[in-house]
Amino acid sequence: MMDGTATFPQSLQRARGTIRTAFRNNALEVLFHSGSAKALLPRNHAPSNEVVLVNTAGGITGGDSFTYRSSADASDVTVTTQAAERAYRSSGDDAARLDVKLTATNGARLHWLPQETILFDHSRLARRIDVDMDQDSECLILESLVFGRYAMGETLNSCTFTDRWRIHRDGRLVHAEALRLDGDIDRCLFNSAAADGAQMMAVAVYVGPRAAQIHADMNAALDNMISRAAMSAWNGKAVMRMLARDTMAGKQDLRHFLTTLGGVQVPRVWQ
Repeated sequence: MMDGTATFPQSLQRARGTIRTAFRNNALEVLFHSGSAKALLPRNHAPSNEVVLVNTAGGITGGDSFTYRSSADASDVTVTTQAAERAYRSSGDDAARLDVKLTATNGARLHWLPQETILFDHSRLARRIDVDMDQDSECLILESLVFGRYAMGETLNSCTFTDRWRIHRDGRLVHAEALRLDGDIDRCLFNSAAADGAQMMAVAVYVGPRAAQIHADMNAALDNMISRAAMSAWNGKAVMRMLARDTMAGKQDLRHFLTTLGGVQVPRVWQ
């Protein structure tokens, strides 16, 4: 009404983004992006095709939703991000959603190697990673998490973060990860049974026919890492977990870690 008595529903603008890429015989078959998500395919002389994901919204906050789909059929593909993903403070109770779906078939190599995710104070983020692969293919999934902007003096007093991974090989579940951070995060992270004061954590999971070789490469990498790290291998997979008291040292360790693994290409944007 012109007298100012009318009321209108208030809703904040939310970011939405979708990316789909597909490679067959090392040739690009599908490239689709929409909303606040873009995919770049930089030229390189490496054997692996590289896909760089870009969040043009500059970060992610409560109510945002991003979906990434990538498939490799008899192809060598590395998927990464242009920059660190930033989970910003949420103004409400809605969590941001980040859903990743990877498919590798017919001897493909599909490596998911994004840069770190930074959790800001009072952020809310729900992430889900699903992988479907066959017996002849391999996947390396690496995710790293930074607990607040330590260099800015920020304390991660409260946030909500959930992370769910499921890797299926020939339709059978071979690996599951689940993490939930909620409530008084700072106190939890400083607990010796949790992160023991670490600023950064990382998890890498390899599933594929080269598990024995990757296991040996991972062991060699651990000898030269500054951060606390350990690994295990069983049933055709290898898992590395890392805690770093300093984010920059942790990032340096991860670059060294990837460089040591045979057949794995370190994304150029990491450099």
